[in-house]
Amino acid sequence: MTSSPTNMTSNRRTVSRTARPIAPRTVVLLLAVMSSLRMMTATPLAVAAGTNALEGNKTITLIGADGEAVRIGQVEFIPEGEAARIQVKLDGKDFTDEFLSMRPFRCLSRPKQMWCHLAYPYPLQDRVKLDDLRDLEYRLMFLWRPYDKVGVDAWNGLYFKLKPTADGRLIGDLHEADYKVLASHPKLV
Repeated sequence: MTSSPTNMTSNRRTVSRTARPIAPRTVVLLLAVMSSLRMMTATPLAVAAGTNALEGNKTITLIGADGEAVRIGQVEFIPEGEAARIQVKLDGKDFTDEFLSMRPFRCLSRPKQMWCHLAYPYPLQDRVKLDDLRDLEYRLMFLWRPYDKVGVDAWNGLYFKLKPTADGRLIGDLHEADYKVLASHPKLV
């Protein structure tokens, strides 16, 4: 399968990433209304069913191809016209604090590899619209590393490309991405 390069842009850097969908270890990020948690199944990454997708508190859940659901945090959507301000809090009980590649990371230990949250190093507006969810996507970037390696490699980026569904959720397909341009903090470059 051929992949085409796409760009993630910020006001200071452009991150080139090649959309490489991950088939064998399909994972989905699910954003759901807190009261809807019992209804979550092996659905792709999604935001709240039945209500405005960009309103209220939503739970952020990773859902594996096998249906395993792991709650990793929450996002609050504060309506602002046709858009919404976001406040993301990654506070899932499965996170551990790790010191890798000479810096701290919050990581999720999975059976075959560790996923570490990559904090986006540039200012974001933390504002989203149904047709522009980039700020939320940037808040949900991860790096993966195998357990036999000591550090993390920015080449091993994980990116959830979010999209709204007809039933009022946001779903995100997992893609691999190269975050080497984000490996060094901008104030140090």
